[in-house]
Amino acid sequence: MIESTPFPRIAMFWTPVRGDRSLSGVTRHDLVVTSAGWLGLEFDREPHGLADGFTEESIAAARRKVAAVREVNPDIVLLCEVNFYEYHDDWLPEDHEWWLRVDGEREQFWPGTHRMDWYNTEYRTHVLRQTLALQEVGVDGAYYDNLRDEPEPWVALLKEVRRQTPDNFLILANYGYAIDDYDFAAPYLNGIMYESGFSHRRTEWDETIEKMRKTASLLCPPTISCIERFEDIEGRSDGPLPRRRRPARRDPATRRWSICYSLIIGDYYYLFSDNTYHGHDWYPEYDVKIGAPVKEGERLGPHVWQREYEKAVVVVNLPGANADYTLSLAKTARDSLSGESGTTFSVSPGDGRILVTGD
Repeated sequence: MIESTPFPRIAMFWTPVRGDRSLSGVTRHDLVVTSAGWLGLEFDREPHGLADGFTEESIAAARRKVAAVREVNPDIVLLCEVNFYEYHDDWLPEDHEWWLRVDGEREQFWPGTHRMDWYNTEYRTHVLRQTLALQEVGVDGAYYDNLRDEPEPWVALLKEVRRQTPDNFLILANYGYAIDDYDFAAPYLNGIMYESGFSHRRTEWDETIEKMRKTASLLCPPTISCIERFEDIEGRSDGPLPRRRRPARRDPATRRWSICYSLIIGDYYYLFSDNTYHGHDWYPEYDVKIGAPVKEGERLGPHVWQREYEKAVVVVNLPGANADYTLSLAKTARDSLSGESGTTFSVSPGDGRILVTGD
C-alpha cells in the first residue's frame, strides 16, 4: 500500500484543503491525520479526560466513515490523534493529579488548555488504553503531537504500544522544530513529523540532511515521515497568536524548494501550509505523479541536490546558495512547478524544479 504510492505524497493534518471540506477533498491526500471527533468517535466516559476508549455506537459510526474514506482512496494512510501533551480545561477537574503542575499551578499550553504530567505512570497507562482502542476503529494507527525531550516516559509508552499492537499499526510523532533531539523515540516509530521551524533562515544544510537521514534509518518500516513547510511570515513560523488563522503572504519559491527537498533527501510526505493550524491549498504539481525514486538523492554541491524518479528528475538549490545552478537534460522535460519546458533549466538559490521526463 504505502510502498506503491507514487510521489509526491501529500499530507493533511486536521485541516482540509481550503474551501473544500468534502470527503473527496480529504481523500485526495495520501496521508491524513485527523481527530476522533472527525471520525465520529465519542468518548465512553465523562469528563473526556477520564475516557479510556469510545462508545460502541460511535465505533460503529467511525468504522463506516473509515470505510467511506477507503472506498474513495484505498491506499490512504489514515491516522487518529491521541491527545497526551495537553488537555482542554474541561476534560478533567482542576484538582486532578494528571495535570502538570509547576510551583503548585497548572502549566498552560494554548489558551484553554493545560499540560499533562507525562511522568505519571497512571496517566501514561490511560494514554496507552486510548491508543489501543483505535484498533477497533479501523484506522492505520496513531499520531502523537508535541514530542518533547522526555526519554524515560516516551520509551516506556512506545514500548508498550509496540508490544500490544500488530506490526502494521503505524505510529507517527511530531518532532516539531527539532532535528534529531528526540531520536530515542525513533526505533518505535514509523515516522517523524518535521514542522517548518527546523528550516527557517537556514543557509547551511549538510549537517541537517545527515541528521534527518540518520533518523530515517532508525524508524520501523514502513516509514511515513512528513515534512511540513509554512508560508514564510517575516522569517517566522507564524504571526502573533491573534493572527495565526490568517493566511500567510504568498511564497511560491519556498513551496518549490521545500517540496523538492522532501523528494530528494528521503521518502517523505509533504505539506505546504499557512502556519501551525495547517490550512493549505492544493497545487497543480501535487497531481503530477512522478512514480518512485530510482536511487538515493545525490549531493552535487553544498546547496545543490538532485534525485532521479521513474518519471522525473528533481533538483533543488537550497537557501544560502550564492549562485544559480544550471541543469541540462538529454531530452525535453516539463517542470511541474512552473510549467516551463525545455532541456536546460536554471535553478535560482532557494528554488527547485520537478522536471517530468516520462509520460
